[in-house]
Amino acid sequence: MKLFVVTATRLRDGTILWLGKGRVWNERFALAYPMPEADLGAELAFGAAEVAAQRVIGVYKVEVDDQHGQITPATTRERIRAVGPSVRPDLSYAHSVGDR
Repeated sequence: MKLFVVTATRLRDGTILWLGKGRVWNERFALAYPMPEADLGAELAFGAAEVAAQRVIGVYKVEVDDQHGQITPATTRERIRAVGPSVRPDLSYAHSVGDR
C-alpha cells in the first residue's frame, strides 16, 4: 500500500512544512503523518482552507517510502525539500535545527 504525506510552503517566510497528526504544520519531515491515498481528502481540504486563510501555499501530497516505520520521501525532489537547500550543507535545515 502506498503512503503519502501532505506538504506546503509557509507564506510568511517560505519554509517548507509537513502536515502532522492533529493537522499541525511542522518544519520537520520526521513529524509528517503518513496515510493511504484514500485518507488524504480531508487533509488536502484542510490544506486548501489554510491556503484560503493565506497561511500556506502550494499544498500537495507526497508519496513516501516506509522502511520499518521510518518514512522518507519517494522522490529526489521531495528528499531535497525535506532536508533543505542543497547548495551548501551549512544552510540545510538539519544544520540549523537538528535532524529532520
